[in-house]
Amino acid sequence: MRKFSKEDDSPAKKKLNITKLSLISGGIWMVLGGLIIHFGQDRSLLEAFTDGVPVWFQLATGTGFGILFGVMGVQLMKDPTLKEALSEYEIIKTLNELKLGRGQQISVSAVAGITEEFLFRAAIQPVIGIWLTSLIFVGVHGYIKITTVPKFLFTLFTFLLSMMLGYLYMSFGIYSAIMAHFIYDAIVLWKHTEEAKKETTEAD
Repeated sequence: MRKFSKEDDSPAKKKLNITKLSLISGGIWMVLGGLIIHFGQDRSLLEAFTDGVPVWFQLATGTGFGILFGVMGVQLMKDPTLKEALSEYEIIKTLNELKLGRGQQISVSAVAGITEEFLFRAAIQPVIGIWLTSLIFVGVHGYIKITTVPKFLFTLFTFLLSMMLGYLYMSFGIYSAIMAHFIYDAIVLWKHTEEAKKETTEAD
């Protein structure tokens, strides 16, 4: 039997684990999405990646909307009441503890953008519609909390974010949604990590 030491719970170890977890969960999303498209849609897997307007235009629109919602997310994080409410979310607690490096922030954001948009937008949304897909998306991330006004507002914001991703997919294509998701995550992760580091420094 393996003996665990304190090093197993070190920040570096946990950062490595979160990266592995991101890749593993991303792989599961891709397989699940592929199965849904194969058995639940009347199109090929290749068409999921080739439908839509030219790729360069998809990337451009995704970049614009990703920056827009990323800035909105950062502004929300500045509100003291909402910031306190967000500290109760498990994913926020994990991010506060890990303080991911820039490379890991980009890696996690890229994996999430690619795999989650493939599953939710390309695979699930054409089957059950944009509204229910967005609700499931928010629920899977653990963001459905309506016990207080700040939590309700954050739930609403993430729902609108998911709806935006859904409309980008419908209007332009999968790469638009992927790019918007990636940029949003990258901006928010970067800002959140910087704030967590700043608070740690001030506490010391």
